[in-house]
Amino acid sequence: MPTYANSRMPPPKSWDEFEAIVCSAAKIRWKSPDFTQHGRQGQRQDGVDVYGKDDKGRLVGLQCKNTWSGVSTTTVQDEVDKAESFKPSLVHLYVVTTADTDKSLQVFVRELSAERMKEGKFEVSILFWNDIWHDLTLDESRLFQHYPQLKPEASATKTPSHDQRLYEELKATLGFEPAVRLLRDHDFGGPFLRKAIQPLFDFYETWDQPEKEFIDKELQAGLVALYGTARDLSNHVVEKTVPVGNGDYASVFSDNQRAAGPRPEWVLEEARVLNAQAHLFVPIYEKFMRLCREKLVS
Repeated sequence: MPTYANSRMPPPKSWDEFEAIVCSAAKIRWKSPDFTQHGRQGQRQDGVDVYGKDDKGRLVGLQCKNTWSGVSTTTVQDEVDKAESFKPSLVHLYVVTTADTDKSLQVFVRELSAERMKEGKFEVSILFWNDIWHDLTLDESRLFQHYPQLKPEASATKTPSHDQRLYEELKATLGFEPAVRLLRDHDFGGPFLRKAIQPLFDFYETWDQPEKEFIDKELQAGLVALYGTARDLSNHVVEKTVPVGNGDYASVFSDNQRAAGPRPEWVLEEARVLNAQAHLFVPIYEKFMRLCREKLVS
């Protein structure tokens, strides 16, 4: 009989979605709600993307590698070295990859872990996509959270309403990860990953058309409010930030200004404006998404 475990789905392409799946799988594997994603975009991770306490109360960390082509032994060693800086100290580090099971890599990690344990250092293990998928299928509610298309109701004959389809499209365009989390947690006095905020721009650029209007009047009023704050925030981000470094990040404080000395007051003020706009947007977004769920999810 077919099961979710033996009907394996391909791993996600985006790093943020993979980290979220790994976090869910960790909660299932160790029967603990304690696991959480580490930090936010642009912050130093110390070799750990997800951390929490296992079923024995020991602190474990997981380093996520969304790499279809596999992970090298050098990469594993580098991540182990980085995780030595994680505080408080880990008891066990798991390197987690979207790649298929690799016997030679398993041997390398076992030998590395054995040597480290002799020296009183934390253990090291490796998990492949097969392992993560197996863990995820043990809890259908979490499985459907990441793969809603697998939910039995999705294959029923009942056709989703216009508003239900629009809600799903909105989640695909502007889900909480990564843009809204960035807006909620980030201090715009520092640089941020440009691709992490791109969903906000996508929403602003594509949701101003009649096809993207809810039939339900309360939902449509909420969408209008959300779009207005997204428009203002998007314009502020474009106006007040510039690419920095290699271009992957943006900041209110340009590289040229950084080289010239301390931040002038006007740069600090621009960061305050962006923080205020972001903190205005996030609760409007959260309230609207909860309203959609209440009205549209049976």
